[in-house]
Amino acid sequence: MILNKEEFCEKIHMYENSMYYLAFSLVRNDADAADVISEAIYRAYSNLNKLKNKKSFKAWILQIVHNTAVEMIRKNSKIVPMEDIENKIQGSIQYDLTTKITLKEAINQLKHPYQTVVILFYYENLSIIEISRITNISIVSVKKQLSRARKMLYEVLKEDFDL
Repeated sequence: MILNKEEFCEKIHMYENSMYYLAFSLVRNDADAADVISEAIYRAYSNLNKLKNKKSFKAWILQIVHNTAVEMIRKNSKIVPMEDIENKIQGSIQYDLTTKITLKEAINQLKHPYQTVVILFYYENLSIIEISRITNISIVSVKKQLSRARKMLYEVLKEDFDL
């Protein structure tokens, strides 16, 4: 069941957008997302013998990306990015309610666990069980996070779209 080098490269290419979107949603910048993906690909290739089933490659690689991103976030948790400082300054300025928010922007406003489950469920079409495996949280927690995320998205979008 082990993939050869060519098959591995094909699979990585097939899921590169999914890997990037997940990494970016967690680390929130291109450079760190690229670092996460590079490290995740290295880890995946190094542990290719642990992949039990070729059909579960997508969930397996996304789990590695998720874990790598979370690890990077933990390592960098004491560093305050300039974006956060700018956002706090801009937060004190009155928010322009006439600006339309796209769904992607609304999802980006969600905090880490909610954003991750929404992306994996709606954009990557993964099941709740697969999301549970990728994020290392219980199925019940995934369901709760999805439910809460939906409510948060509704609140963010209802003003702009008169829902």
